Amino acid sequence: MDFTELDLEERADWIQIARAQGGGGGSGASNVASLTGTMGQLKTKEEDLGYTWTQTVDEVELKFAVAANIKGKDVNIKFARSSLTVKVAGETLLEGPTGGAVVVDDSTYTLQDDDKGGRELCLIMGKHDEGRTWAYAVKK
Repeated sequence: MDFTELDLEERADWIQIARAQGGGGGSGASNVASLTGTMGQLKTKEEDLGYTWTQTVDEVELKFAVAANIKGKDVNIKFARSSLTVKVAGETLLEGPTGGAVVVDDSTYTLQDDDKGGRELCLIMGKHDEGRTWAYAVKK
């Protein structure tokens, strides 16, 4: 079954039914967070976070739109086991705790042309606990 972003809203009919006594929803809110994390593969609007993110069982990918003139020397990324810092041209784009433990040695980034004539910064973070779903990529 395909889910839309509206299906992930806490007020969605199926979530309310699942939470009801005997509705098969288990303990409630934690299941919603888990599903929301699983559906993190749906791209989040850039204007909300400043980046988009997706995840698989073993990695999390973040993408940032950056200016066309940005070069590798302008990018400063600090991967840590439980946090991430992203700076471009001296500006901090993102800094905070990650949604799970990161394997720093399995994490990398690339700077590439996007399909709109601009550039994008793409980060890949290896998940320490493969198969664990992250509810978010990085908390601001």
